[in-house]
Amino acid sequence: MTHATRDDVVETSEFDRGCILRLHLQEEPVSHLDGCSRVSKTLIVDEIPGRIAGDDDNPPGRLLLLDSSDQPVLDLHTLKMPYDAVLKPDGTFLVNLIRERAVWHIADDGELLARIHVGGYPCSLQLLDNGHVLVAGWDDDVPGFVREFSPNGGLVWSIEPLRWPWKAERLSNGNTLIADAGTNRVFEVSPSGDEVWAVDNLGPTTPELFDALGPVYCRRLANGNTLVSIRGLSRIVELAPDGEPVWEVGAEIVSNQYAAERLPNGNTLICDTGHHRVIELTPDKRIVWEYGGLGYPAKAYRIE
Repeated sequence: MTHATRDDVVETSEFDRGCILRLHLQEEPVSHLDGCSRVSKTLIVDEIPGRIAGDDDNPPGRLLLLDSSDQPVLDLHTLKMPYDAVLKPDGTFLVNLIRERAVWHIADDGELLARIHVGGYPCSLQLLDNGHVLVAGWDDDVPGFVREFSPNGGLVWSIEPLRWPWKAERLSNGNTLIADAGTNRVFEVSPSGDEVWAVDNLGPTTPELFDALGPVYCRRLANGNTLVSIRGLSRIVELAPDGEPVWEVGAEIVSNQYAAERLPNGNTLICDTGHHRVIELTPDKRIVWEYGGLGYPAKAYRIE
């Protein structure tokens, strides 16, 4: 995520007209498959598509949905600094917009349907089973926060102040897992806010915005381990419950990456931001899928 100012916000009326721009960057996206078969779609959130061409302002942020053959079935270029997204069952999207400090509900043509103002830069987004949204974020003059909002925008739960929380995940036990990139910690809190698990020292000695951040992404895995992406170290590590690493990948493959998702097949889907690509990596660290030509990919998900 990069520093934002209100001067760069796309006006709501542009979305109300259902504006959709389909354009190509100077470098065409490149993808390949090598022993990787799938029937799922891939959702990619590219915060700053123009960075690969040296222009952080143009084109605006991109929401890209690829079919199983890597052909775009949706390619929205109207969003200013999108940072996370969820495809809803009805085909619409929830999207975090940094410049709006809000979660927008949009149709597949970009039309704005509703919005929830979250009070800062929204770094991560989770749609909960009860229809609420869980958001981790911060702002230049606002301490970091994790907040749960009802569909009408009402605040129903929060933990704050934090520093630079980049990711929050509501777990099946009702607790919340948080990656705080400003304190080099990943920790789990109960609904009452009590800390029940934590791992410290997961980042540079002195975390800084934006390439020297600590943990920017975390996911609790089915085996009880926790997958953590540490941007400032170009490191992704799977931690056992005792905090010891059981698997990791580093700068030999990734550079200043953001999200890392463990897939059902055991591979890991990574937003390799420094290399302008999203990759799928096997447990033995072979790249079996790659989609390049991106500017600044922040999130990527496989959707069955």
